[in-house]
Amino acid sequence: MSAPADVTDVARSSGSSFYYAFLTLPRPQREAIQAVYAFCHAVDDAVDEAPDPDTARRDIARWRDELARAYEGRARDPIARRIGEIAGPFGLPRALFEDVIDGVSRDLDPRRFARWDDLAGYCDLVAGAVGRLCVRIFGRCDEEADRYARALGRAFQLTNILRDLGPDAALGRFYLPLEDLERFGVSERDVLDERPPRMPLLTFEADRARALFDEGAAIGRRDPRRLCAAEVMAAIYRRQLDAVVAAGFPARRPPARLSRARKVRIALGAWLRCRLATGGAPGTACL
Repeated sequence: MSAPADVTDVARSSGSSFYYAFLTLPRPQREAIQAVYAFCHAVDDAVDEAPDPDTARRDIARWRDELARAYEGRARDPIARRIGEIAGPFGLPRALFEDVIDGVSRDLDPRRFARWDDLAGYCDLVAGAVGRLCVRIFGRCDEEADRYARALGRAFQLTNILRDLGPDAALGRFYLPLEDLERFGVSERDVLDERPPRMPLLTFEADRARALFDEGAAIGRRDPRRLCAAEVMAAIYRRQLDAVVAAGFPARRPPARLSRARKVRIALGAWLRCRLATGGAPGTACL
Protein backbone atom coordinates (compact mmCIF):
# COMPACT_ATOMS: atom_id res chain seq x y z
CA MET A 1 0.00 0.00 0.00
CA SER A 2 1.39 3.39 -0.98
CA ALA A 3 1.56 6.18 1.57
CA PRO A 4 -0.94 9.04 1.17
CA ALA A 5 0.35 12.27 -0.35
CA ASP A 6 -0.02 14.23 2.90
CA VAL A 7 2.49 11.83 4.46
CA THR A 8 5.02 11.59 1.63
CA ASP A 9 5.10 15.34 0.90
CA VAL A 10 5.99 16.57 4.38
CA ALA A 11 9.79 16.23 4.08
CA ARG A 12 9.86 17.77 0.61
CA SER A 13 7.60 20.70 1.48
CA SER A 14 9.46 21.43 4.71
CA GLY A 15 12.82 21.74 2.93
CA SER A 16 14.38 19.27 5.35
CA SER A 17 17.89 17.95 4.77
CA PHE A 18 16.47 14.49 5.40
CA TYR A 19 14.52 14.64 2.14
CA TYR A 20 17.69 14.10 0.09
CA ALA A 21 18.66 11.09 2.18
CA PHE A 22 15.21 9.57 1.69
CA LEU A 23 15.72 9.59 -2.09
CA THR A 24 18.50 7.01 -1.76
CA LEU A 25 16.12 4.36 -0.38
CA PRO A 26 14.02 1.73 -2.16
CA ARG A 27 10.35 2.71 -2.27
CA PRO A 28 9.06 0.64 0.70
CA GLN A 29 11.79 1.96 3.00
CA ARG A 30 11.46 5.48 1.63
CA GLU A 31 7.72 5.59 2.29
CA ALA A 32 8.22 4.18 5.79
CA ILE A 33 10.87 6.80 6.59
CA GLN A 34 8.60 9.52 5.22
CA ALA A 35 5.85 8.37 7.58
CA VAL A 36 8.20 8.49 10.57
CA TYR A 37 9.40 11.96 9.54
CA ALA A 38 5.82 13.19 9.06
CA PHE A 39 4.86 11.94 12.53
CA CYS A 40 7.86 13.59 14.21
CA HIS A 41 7.33 16.81 12.27
CA ALA A 42 3.66 16.93 13.28
CA VAL A 43 4.47 16.32 16.95
CA ASP A 44 7.16 19.01 16.86
CA ASP A 45 4.75 21.47 15.24
CA ALA A 46 2.20 20.71 17.96
CA VAL A 47 4.54 22.54 20.34
CA ASP A 48 6.34 25.05 18.10
CA GLU A 49 3.31 26.24 16.11
CA ALA A 50 0.72 26.28 18.90
CA PRO A 51 -0.68 29.73 19.79
CA ASP A 52 -0.39 29.02 23.52
CA PRO A 53 0.88 26.31 25.92
CA ASP A 54 -2.59 24.95 26.69
CA THR A 55 -3.26 24.32 23.01
CA ALA A 56 0.13 22.65 22.68
CA ARG A 57 -0.60 20.33 25.60
CA ARG A 58 -3.95 19.36 24.10
CA ASP A 59 -2.33 18.66 20.73
CA ILE A 60 0.41 16.57 22.33
CA ALA A 61 -2.24 14.59 24.21
CA ARG A 62 -4.07 14.06 20.93
CA TRP A 63 -0.91 12.66 19.32
CA ARG A 64 -0.38 10.30 22.24
CA ASP A 65 -3.92 9.05 21.75
CA GLU A 66 -3.46 8.72 17.99
CA LEU A 67 -0.24 6.76 18.51
CA ALA A 68 -2.05 4.32 20.81
CA ARG A 69 -4.82 3.99 18.25
CA ALA A 70 -2.25 3.41 15.48
CA TYR A 71 -0.86 0.37 17.27
CA GLU A 72 -4.39 -0.92 17.77
CA GLY A 73 -5.33 -0.39 14.12
CA ARG A 74 -7.83 2.38 14.96
CA ALA A 75 -5.98 5.61 14.08
CA ARG A 76 -8.03 8.43 12.58
CA ASP A 77 -5.23 10.77 11.52
CA PRO A 78 -3.66 9.70 8.18
CA ILE A 79 -0.11 10.07 9.51
CA ALA A 80 -0.84 7.97 12.59
CA ARG A 81 -2.71 5.47 10.45
CA ARG A 82 0.39 5.09 8.27
CA ILE A 83 2.54 4.53 11.36
CA GLY A 84 0.21 1.70 12.31
CA GLU A 85 0.66 0.16 8.86
CA ILE A 86 4.47 0.19 8.90
CA ALA A 87 5.12 -0.59 12.58
CA GLY A 88 4.72 -4.34 12.24
CA PRO A 89 6.57 -4.96 8.95
CA PHE A 90 9.57 -2.88 10.04
CA GLY A 91 9.56 -3.83 13.74
CA LEU A 92 9.10 -0.29 15.06
CA PRO A 93 8.54 -0.23 18.84
CA ARG A 94 5.81 2.07 20.07
CA ALA A 95 8.11 3.09 22.94
CA LEU A 96 10.44 4.91 20.52
CA PHE A 97 7.57 7.05 19.20
CA GLU A 98 6.61 7.71 22.83
CA ASP A 99 10.18 8.86 23.45
CA VAL A 100 9.86 11.40 20.66
CA ILE A 101 6.64 12.77 22.15
CA ASP A 102 8.24 12.89 25.62
CA GLY A 103 11.23 14.80 24.26
CA VAL A 104 9.18 17.34 22.34
CA SER A 105 6.95 17.80 25.40
CA ARG A 106 9.97 19.08 27.32
CA ASP A 107 9.86 22.18 25.12
CA LEU A 108 6.42 23.14 26.41
CA ASP A 109 8.17 25.24 29.05
CA PRO A 110 11.34 27.40 28.79
CA ARG A 111 14.30 25.05 28.65
CA ARG A 112 17.65 25.05 30.47
CA PHE A 113 20.04 22.14 30.97
CA ALA A 114 22.45 22.07 33.88
CA ARG A 115 24.86 19.50 32.46
CA TRP A 116 25.83 17.88 29.17
CA ASP A 117 24.36 14.59 30.37
CA ASP A 118 20.98 16.33 30.74
CA LEU A 119 21.15 17.76 27.23
CA ALA A 120 22.36 14.44 25.83
CA GLY A 121 19.32 12.74 27.36
CA TYR A 122 17.04 15.27 25.67
CA CYS A 123 18.84 14.70 22.35
CA ASP A 124 18.36 10.95 22.76
CA LEU A 125 14.60 11.49 22.94
CA VAL A 126 13.99 14.05 20.20
CA ALA A 127 16.66 12.82 17.76
CA GLY A 128 18.18 9.54 18.93
CA ALA A 129 14.79 7.82 19.15
CA VAL A 130 14.07 8.93 15.59
CA GLY A 131 17.42 7.50 14.50
CA ARG A 132 16.68 4.20 16.22
CA LEU A 133 13.42 3.98 14.29
CA CYS A 134 15.26 4.79 11.07
CA VAL A 135 17.97 2.13 11.45
CA ARG A 136 15.25 -0.48 11.86
CA ILE A 137 13.73 0.65 8.59
CA PHE A 138 17.19 0.44 7.01
CA GLY A 139 17.33 -3.18 8.18
CA ARG A 140 19.45 -3.05 11.35
CA CYS A 141 18.12 -4.28 14.71
CA ASP A 142 21.16 -4.46 17.01
CA GLU A 143 22.88 -2.54 19.78
CA GLU A 144 25.64 -1.26 17.49
CA ALA A 145 23.03 0.31 15.21
CA ASP A 146 21.35 1.89 18.24
CA ARG A 147 24.70 3.36 19.35
CA TYR A 148 25.11 4.71 15.83
CA ALA A 149 21.66 6.31 15.98
CA ARG A 150 22.34 7.87 19.39
CA ALA A 151 25.71 9.34 18.32
CA LEU A 152 24.32 10.86 15.13
CA GLY A 153 21.14 12.00 16.91
CA ARG A 154 23.21 13.93 19.44
CA ALA A 155 25.41 15.35 16.66
CA PHE A 156 22.41 16.43 14.59
CA GLN A 157 20.62 18.01 17.52
CA LEU A 158 23.70 19.85 18.76
CA THR A 159 24.22 21.17 15.23
CA ASN A 160 20.62 22.43 15.22
CA ILE A 161 21.16 24.07 18.61
CA LEU A 162 24.27 25.91 17.43
CA ARG A 163 22.55 26.93 14.20
CA ASP A 164 19.35 28.18 15.85
CA LEU A 165 20.65 30.10 18.85
CA GLY A 166 18.58 33.17 17.99
CA PRO A 167 15.29 31.49 16.95
CA ASP A 168 15.40 29.22 20.00
CA ALA A 169 16.00 32.18 22.32
CA ALA A 170 12.92 33.88 20.84
CA LEU A 171 10.92 30.84 22.06
CA GLY A 172 12.45 31.02 25.52
CA ARG A 173 14.86 28.16 24.94
CA PHE A 174 18.58 28.06 25.61
CA TYR A 175 19.97 24.57 25.24
CA LEU A 176 23.72 24.86 25.87
CA PRO A 177 24.70 23.23 29.19
CA LEU A 178 24.98 25.78 32.00
CA GLU A 179 28.03 23.94 33.35
CA ASP A 180 29.81 24.77 30.07
CA LEU A 181 28.93 28.46 30.34
CA GLU A 182 30.34 28.49 33.86
CA ARG A 183 33.49 26.66 32.74
CA PHE A 184 34.17 29.28 30.04
CA GLY A 185 33.04 32.24 32.14
CA VAL A 186 30.29 33.46 29.81
CA SER A 187 26.59 34.21 30.20
CA GLU A 188 23.55 33.50 28.05
CA ARG A 189 23.55 37.18 27.16
CA ASP A 190 27.17 36.92 25.94
CA VAL A 191 26.12 34.09 23.62
CA LEU A 192 22.96 35.70 22.31
CA ASP A 193 24.45 39.20 21.90
CA GLU A 194 27.40 37.71 19.96
CA ARG A 195 29.99 39.03 22.38
CA PRO A 196 33.54 37.82 21.61
CA PRO A 197 34.08 35.94 24.92
CA ARG A 198 31.52 33.38 23.76
CA MET A 199 33.68 31.95 20.97
CA PRO A 200 35.74 29.43 23.04
CA LEU A 201 32.48 28.01 24.43
CA LEU A 202 30.84 27.66 21.03
CA THR A 203 33.99 26.21 19.49
CA PHE A 204 34.03 23.64 22.29
CA GLU A 205 30.41 22.68 21.55
CA ALA A 206 31.14 22.43 17.82
CA ASP A 207 34.10 20.16 18.55
CA ARG A 208 31.81 18.02 20.72
CA ALA A 209 29.42 17.68 17.78
CA ARG A 210 32.31 16.73 15.47
CA ALA A 211 33.42 14.03 17.91
CA LEU A 212 29.88 12.61 17.84
CA PHE A 213 29.90 12.64 14.04
CA ASP A 214 33.21 10.76 14.16
CA GLU A 215 31.75 8.23 16.60
CA GLY A 216 28.88 7.57 14.22
CA ALA A 217 31.16 7.41 11.17
CA ALA A 218 33.27 4.68 12.78
CA ILE A 219 30.17 2.49 12.91
CA GLY A 220 28.68 3.63 9.60
CA ARG A 221 31.70 2.56 7.60
CA ARG A 222 31.16 -1.00 8.80
CA ASP A 223 27.86 -1.25 6.92
CA PRO A 224 27.83 1.65 4.45
CA ARG A 225 25.32 0.27 1.98
CA ARG A 226 22.59 -0.58 4.45
CA LEU A 227 23.18 2.63 6.41
CA CYS A 228 23.68 4.78 3.32
CA ALA A 229 20.68 7.04 3.92
CA ALA A 230 21.94 7.83 7.42
CA GLU A 231 25.42 8.48 6.03
CA VAL A 232 23.89 10.96 3.57
CA MET A 233 22.12 12.71 6.45
CA ALA A 234 25.35 12.81 8.43
CA ALA A 235 27.29 14.28 5.51
CA ILE A 236 24.77 17.09 5.06
CA TYR A 237 24.57 17.85 8.78
CA ARG A 238 28.34 17.87 9.15
CA ARG A 239 28.59 20.47 6.38
CA GLN A 240 25.80 22.40 8.09
CA LEU A 241 27.90 22.50 11.24
CA ASP A 242 30.87 23.74 9.21
CA ALA A 243 28.68 26.52 7.78
CA VAL A 244 27.56 27.60 11.25
CA VAL A 245 31.16 27.73 12.47
CA ALA A 246 32.31 29.64 9.37
CA ALA A 247 29.51 32.17 9.88
CA GLY A 248 30.61 32.79 13.48
CA PHE A 249 27.62 31.12 15.19
CA PRO A 250 24.97 33.73 14.30
CA ALA A 251 22.53 34.58 17.07
CA ARG A 252 21.42 38.10 16.17
CA ARG A 253 21.52 37.39 12.43
CA PRO A 254 19.66 34.81 10.30
CA PRO A 255 20.89 31.24 10.89
CA ALA A 256 23.54 29.88 8.53
CA ARG A 257 21.85 27.37 6.23
CA LEU A 258 22.99 25.28 3.28
CA SER A 259 21.44 25.94 -0.10
CA ARG A 260 19.36 23.25 -1.76
CA ALA A 261 21.97 22.91 -4.53
CA ARG A 262 24.74 22.33 -2.00
CA LYS A 263 22.67 19.74 -0.14
CA VAL A 264 22.14 17.88 -3.41
CA ARG A 265 25.88 17.87 -4.16
CA ILE A 266 26.73 16.64 -0.67
CA ALA A 267 24.04 13.95 -0.84
CA LEU A 268 25.29 12.68 -4.21
CA GLY A 269 28.87 12.52 -2.98
CA ALA A 270 27.91 10.61 0.16
CA TRP A 271 25.73 8.21 -1.83
CA LEU A 272 28.55 7.45 -4.25
CA ARG A 273 30.95 6.77 -1.39
CA CYS A 274 28.44 4.30 0.08
CA ARG A 275 27.90 2.53 -3.23
CA LEU A 276 31.63 2.22 -3.92
CA ALA A 277 32.52 1.04 -0.42
CA THR A 278 33.83 -2.49 -0.01
CA GLY A 279 34.43 -4.74 2.96
CA GLY A 280 33.08 -3.96 6.41
CA ALA A 281 31.42 -6.12 9.02
CA PRO A 282 27.66 -5.49 8.93
CA GLY A 283 25.62 -5.97 12.08
CA THR A 284 22.48 -7.95 12.76
CA ALA A 285 19.76 -7.71 10.15
CA CYS A 286 16.11 -7.31 11.12
CA LEU A 287 13.92 -10.38 10.72
